[in-house]
Amino acid sequence: MGWSGMKIGEALRRSAELWPDSEIVVGMGERITYAEFDARVDRLATGLQQLGIERGDHVANWQTNCPDWILTWLACVRLGATVVSINTRYKTQEVEFILRQSDAKLLVAMPNYWEIDYLSMISEIVPGYEGSTPGELQCDTLPALRGIVLWQDEEAPGTTSLRALEATEPDRTALDAAASELDVEDPVIIIYTSGTTGVPKGAMHCHRVLLEGRDIAKALHMEAGDNVLCHLPLYHVAGSVATVMPAMQHGATIVTMDHWEPAAAIDLIERERINIMGGIPTHFIDMLSVSGVEARDTHCLKSAWIGGAPVTPKLARQAKDILNFDALQAVYGLTETMGGTTLSEFDAPIEVTCENKGKPIGEFDVKVVRNDTGEAADIGEDGEIWVRGYTVMLGYYKNEEATREAITEAGWFRTGDLGHYDEDGYLKITGRAKEMFIVGGSNAYPAEIERYLETHPKVGQAVVCGAPHERLGEVCFAFVMPKDGQRVEPGEIADFCRGQIADYKVPRHIEIVDDFPRTSTNKIQRYILQKQVADRFG
Repeated sequence: MGWSGMKIGEALRRSAELWPDSEIVVGMGERITYAEFDARVDRLATGLQQLGIERGDHVANWQTNCPDWILTWLACVRLGATVVSINTRYKTQEVEFILRQSDAKLLVAMPNYWEIDYLSMISEIVPGYEGSTPGELQCDTLPALRGIVLWQDEEAPGTTSLRALEATEPDRTALDAAASELDVEDPVIIIYTSGTTGVPKGAMHCHRVLLEGRDIAKALHMEAGDNVLCHLPLYHVAGSVATVMPAMQHGATIVTMDHWEPAAAIDLIERERINIMGGIPTHFIDMLSVSGVEARDTHCLKSAWIGGAPVTPKLARQAKDILNFDALQAVYGLTETMGGTTLSEFDAPIEVTCENKGKPIGEFDVKVVRNDTGEAADIGEDGEIWVRGYTVMLGYYKNEEATREAITEAGWFRTGDLGHYDEDGYLKITGRAKEMFIVGGSNAYPAEIERYLETHPKVGQAVVCGAPHERLGEVCFAFVMPKDGQRVEPGEIADFCRGQIADYKVPRHIEIVDDFPRTSTNKIQRYILQKQVADRFG
């Protein structure tokens, strides 16, 4: 199947023709077949057209993981509109920034959920919306915004609902006319980076996400009839691009979870016979901690990717053996590279996952460079990882300076991550370029030191960074979080390291913590810890 010239709307139509009676999405009490979903996408697209949405417009999607999130996205792309994904944990200031920066014309949102009053936040962000007519809204602080749509069938003054828009008979002539104007390079989604380094930037991806979907499905051995767990947030690249696209293209079923709850995840795996999933190490640690998990019937699990943070060998082996995966594959990717750049192979020995190693999954270029000129590093030599090809974003929306800094004139995306290729062609990630610190002339890589610290029987997780030192320039500072129910003293950690790792890697400062500052997607915010250390020694 040639995906290279295809648009997402065409891919959905093709899947609806191939697997009309198979379920595309299960969640929120709904079980929707491919044929029904395709028809609903047409109806919602027509409703959006009648609200004034057309090619090039931006629609902000502020919903939890549910069929309506996916329905909204695919209705937009069928028209040539771009979905702006909004984190459900964001509050007024963050959402207002994204709505303004993205020039969103429409906001699709939940009024209330998880005892969070989203509608009251919308009142702060869009004052006076209650008296407006959807499609004709005027807001001084958000000049592009024209209307607010609430999910499902919920309505409030000044809004309409997705079900009301979907009640429209599809206008085939208008939809065909819209489809005829689309280009593969049209943006289909803008995903904002989590802001760990400052102001969030909106990474734009186009219909080439179908090529990534093809590559991911092949790597995970995804096929028609598989059930795919969709617990990773749809507002993140791992949920929208890396989960929805491959499943939709290949006749699999997307089983949504509105929030992560490990016991509920195990129940879903058992009940829905989940075959494929993915997650950060925390997700697998959580599932392994569910009482009685060893006795549960999870033999349906075929493959999973694991990444987003270093994977310890102990976790990799336990997850594969206790949760009964045929394959547990280490992933490396970024928001700007569609989430999946390298994966360990389906049939690779578990040792490869334990080493956090993988190979490029598609026909794009991934190289390790020594310097800014792009000179390739030798086998085994650490350098910055650069990526070029269809998996790289179009750029950051309305941020040419950041785009120029990130993507070279030759099209290489500078990841800011460090790694090296080994003799077997595997790419191993060793850390972030900005995280590396130099102790008396020797390069120290946090990921390597953290990996060793986490082999201590009482240590759950560790974060390492450089601390200023008068003589050596920098020395190692370690934040250590003990395992549940364990107590550990800084002296124990220091003793554990001495004589086992190079002396310049041994932490000079050790702080025991209950947890780390995290993003809404549960990633550790290293920059906050780095700032704490800098301030303390400044």
